[in-house]
Amino acid sequence: MQTQEPVILSAELPETANFMRQVELNRTIEGVYSLAKLARLSEALVSNDGYVTTKIEFGRSVGFACVSAKVSATLLVKCQRCLKPLETEVAGNFKFALVHSEDEFELLPEEFEPFLLEGEQQSIIDLIEDELILCLPMVMTHENDCSDYMAKQNKKVKAAIEAEKESSHPFAALKSLKNDLSN
Repeated sequence: MQTQEPVILSAELPETANFMRQVELNRTIEGVYSLAKLARLSEALVSNDGYVTTKIEFGRSVGFACVSAKVSATLLVKCQRCLKPLETEVAGNFKFALVHSEDEFELLPEEFEPFLLEGEQQSIIDLIEDELILCLPMVMTHENDCSDYMAKQNKKVKAAIEAEKESSHPFAALKSLKNDLSN
């Protein structure tokens, strides 16, 4: 049985690593990345202040070299309704089998996504950024009515639903007639 290399805690993680070497060492790395280093993700953000927290584990599973990770961040994005800043929490997990060629893709169990190794060093930061981009909601909006227009629309929808409920009641017309006669 392989002994596990100590966990490396780093305030700021390295941007690249030799993934196969990390697997050999059975290494776990925990730390943060500045959001400012994630250029593609930054395009979707109002501000790139803050950090991505991650825990990356290298090892073997069912005979395959693999890397798995958990990532999380609090992001400041633009609400698609009111266009004002919106703070949203994103988190994700992934597990990749490290492969050297596309021919190996078919050999992988379903629990793995393939990660094609290209050269000695691989980009940890690109891997983390890809996962965060995949975790972003398709449409980001405030949970409550964030504009006067939406508040009015929601009132109209609620009123229409109530009217529909009342009209579908078989004695609604009699109730309405009774109310009219008593007034």
